[in-house]
Amino acid sequence: MAVLWEKLAGDTRRFAIRLAFGPDPHGGRGADGDLSQSWGSFQLWVDGRNLCAHVEEAERIDSVHWYVLPVLEWFARNWNPLFHEERLPTRNAGATAWRSLRNTQFPPSAIEADEALADQWESCWQSWWHRHALRSASDGGLFPDVIFRRWRDRVEISWGLAPGVGTPAGFDFLEQAGESRLDPETVTAPLYEVLREAAHYLASTSPDSERFNTLQRLLQTRRRVGQRQERLAWLAGLGTDAATVKKGFGRAKRWLADMDAGSLLKDASFNSLAVTGSCQAALMFGCAAPNVSREDAVELARILVARRGGDSNVSFGDDAVPVEQADERPWAQGYGLAEDFIEQFGLSACLGRKGAVDVEHILNRLEVDVIQTSLTDEAIRGVAIAGPRYRPCVAWNDRSHWNGDEKGWRFTLAHELCHVLFDQEAGRGLAIASGPWAPLDVERRANAFAAMLLMPTAVVQETVAQSDESISTPEGIRGVANHLHTSFGATLRHLANLGFIDEHERQRIAASGQVAAV
Repeated sequence: MAVLWEKLAGDTRRFAIRLAFGPDPHGGRGADGDLSQSWGSFQLWVDGRNLCAHVEEAERIDSVHWYVLPVLEWFARNWNPLFHEERLPTRNAGATAWRSLRNTQFPPSAIEADEALADQWESCWQSWWHRHALRSASDGGLFPDVIFRRWRDRVEISWGLAPGVGTPAGFDFLEQAGESRLDPETVTAPLYEVLREAAHYLASTSPDSERFNTLQRLLQTRRRVGQRQERLAWLAGLGTDAATVKKGFGRAKRWLADMDAGSLLKDASFNSLAVTGSCQAALMFGCAAPNVSREDAVELARILVARRGGDSNVSFGDDAVPVEQADERPWAQGYGLAEDFIEQFGLSACLGRKGAVDVEHILNRLEVDVIQTSLTDEAIRGVAIAGPRYRPCVAWNDRSHWNGDEKGWRFTLAHELCHVLFDQEAGRGLAIASGPWAPLDVERRANAFAAMLLMPTAVVQETVAQSDESISTPEGIRGVANHLHTSFGATLRHLANLGFIDEHERQRIAASGQVAAV
């Protein structure tokens, strides 16, 4: 392809975009004048992988070739949700946006017979997909299935192999499923540079084109200070589309103003293109349900206000590897983090007088406040807060069914401790409401950490050895659980993970109907 204009920006080892324009090989027969002017090639690089590389009729081609104006317009139009909206549509069903979208593309069987509910599900999914999926801007071209979204204080880019409409036989993208989470500036700076210069080039070829000039004006607005409130609104995620997110954020601001806590929403850090560091309130609301009640929003804010004025000095060992960068799966990493913690903290220092782990004592030793709270959303089991200007704390929700007894809330405290110790990035805030809308991989890691902390391998070995009941029976599992002050279900899963019983035995015991909720 003859090249009339070309730009590469960014670092291909982390994130980069390459765009080039050339003569329309179809001579304008398949597109209008503006679209025809945008014929070109497109490459997207993430962590050293060219997501646009593909095989076409047995030949490797490193770029997608098509009319790229719709892609430029899509990035410009959806800039704020692309890099600030974290909460997934319909439900949180995967560790990455790409996987969750695949798992929720169609309404579940329980509602598919209800036309109104099924339509609502599909509408919500489609709306989110159009805001975040590169392929939604393909306009007939063949683009990789790449999803952009916010993930806490980073930008997540996830992708996978899913056939697009009209994909011919023999056409395959080379990169399999993957994901990366990068600092916002690493993504937005090179992307904006390419968009701005590409829009300028297109406008120079057709100065009277309203479409090109509109694209330039829209890109200019993305650098204005006035974008900050809209970006914070997408971060808080109190809604499912642009209109409801704005209204939800407006309600939250009024609620916080009523309790003299409006400053909670001003603790974010910005550059001209994105919110680079979230405020704790936005992080917290982003983990709550999108229809969070006023009562819960005010209670979460009250907890934040009460913790302000201190600083998080909680640290333990080296900084944890971010969950998505670990070689192990989240549960394996959680086990490893707990084992390292027990070794360095000291097993004897973890145990109470009755031999069970005293998680409250551990939190007290680490100077992490423990509080009880009441949230109407029973799906939220607990809350973790740490970071600059905040005293670290964990709170357990006394209305959650997870915390209905001592065994449940002990597990919650251990779970939230994992967040405080290992999910706070250096110099940034941590605020997680542990429930269905929190990041799945982070929650799974915290669950595994809690299981290992409350049931250390050495303690389990000693308990099993002293048991009068066979460990392969419900009575044996119950005896271990009672000694360790853990639930039957969590103990059963943990003993299977540690190899004290095999998977067949675990399933047989579980099928006996003896399993209680964790």
